Amino acid sequence: MTSTEWTHDGTTGMCPHYQAAMDLLARRWTGLILTSLADSPARFSELRTAVKGISDRMLSQRLVELEELGLVNRNVDAAQRPVLVEYASTQMAQELAPVFRALREWSEKWMPGRVSA
Repeated sequence: MTSTEWTHDGTTGMCPHYQAAMDLLARRWTGLILTSLADSPARFSELRTAVKGISDRMLSQRLVELEELGLVNRNVDAAQRPVLVEYASTQMAQELAPVFRALREWSEKWMPGRVSA
């Protein structure tokens, strides 16, 4: 599908669905959280370690938002002690994998000189 085939709104010239998706993915930490969950479920502490620099409060807030949007499932196993809580990506989030893969490839090509070690 080309951009000329998209349904555009009259004010921004952008497809409103595309704009909503970009608004979601542009939120700080969202892409890193979803990428961290792409291969396997993770506990809160594992996500905090994987997503460098995120605070507990912000991680918790983003996970709630992503769950409400249908991108993340929160699974609780109360039979375990302590209670086991894991977060997993949904099918909806899994379908973003090619997007994140393409972005990673693009960043490796064009961003190396702009990132400090």
